[in-house]
Amino acid sequence: MWNTMHEWLNALPVSEEIIKSALMSVLMIVAVIAGRSILLSAHFRSHPDLSIENKRRSLVFSRNVTMLLILLGLAMIWAAQIQTLALSMFAVAAAIVVATKELIMCLSGSILRSVTKQYSIGDYIEINGLRGRVVDINMLNTLMMQIGPNPLIGQLSGKTLSFPNSLLLSHTVRRDNILGNYVIHTVEIPVPIHLDSDEIIGRLKDVLEPLCAAYVPVIQQYLENVQAQKLFITPAAKPRVSRVPHDDKVYHIIVRFASPVSKRLEIQQAVLDEFLRTQYRLINQTK
Repeated sequence: MWNTMHEWLNALPVSEEIIKSALMSVLMIVAVIAGRSILLSAHFRSHPDLSIENKRRSLVFSRNVTMLLILLGLAMIWAAQIQTLALSMFAVAAAIVVATKELIMCLSGSILRSVTKQYSIGDYIEINGLRGRVVDINMLNTLMMQIGPNPLIGQLSGKTLSFPNSLLLSHTVRRDNILGNYVIHTVEIPVPIHLDSDEIIGRLKDVLEPLCAAYVPVIQQYLENVQAQKLFITPAAKPRVSRVPHDDKVYHIIVRFASPVSKRLEIQQAVLDEFLRTQYRLINQTK
């Protein structure tokens, strides 16, 4: 049987070495994919209480590792053929690099994200005006659920946004939940210049401080632990309401508070509701 297969391989118009490399490539890819499926299933069975987000994170991580292993395996299997063709294909390779510049930049951005750990699945990020919660990451792009349409609302719109990882090389990434389960949240509210800022700030504090009081001691202790362990300069957990001039028509009130990630929108909405009520009352008083 082996002799028959050997004769069949010799009869083909390509070399036996290339055919063997192709067969090894197919077997390697099948083995890696099967191994990934087995390990992932075993992981999910051994951790039945994993949340959907953690399962999604494991799925994305295993997929990216599988792709990396396949690429490394193919490079090792075809190393001899690649080396033989390297010199003769130098000009072609240069042309390919020029033609695939965007692809190379996407791969570079993906490597940068992995090395610097800029964000991962479940993080709230903003880049180049795009804001959302990350749901998928691969070697070329990042997919996230859009937050909007108004940035003050902060709710998921039900739409997805996808951006190439090449943006990571040229744009700043804003990540909201750098502190894990807690967040330092800031809301900037434009106010007509003729409205009394003292009364507005007083009203907002009366709403904000009771809502945050239960979280301040826990978050402050957490921030101190983060500062000691990671040598981060962490902000204070106490809520603050400040005012800053803007122009001759409006000034801005800056509301800043610390809360669990799951509570920040609820607290923010309570503050905005109180501002709208106070603004309505003050405007009607001036008429």
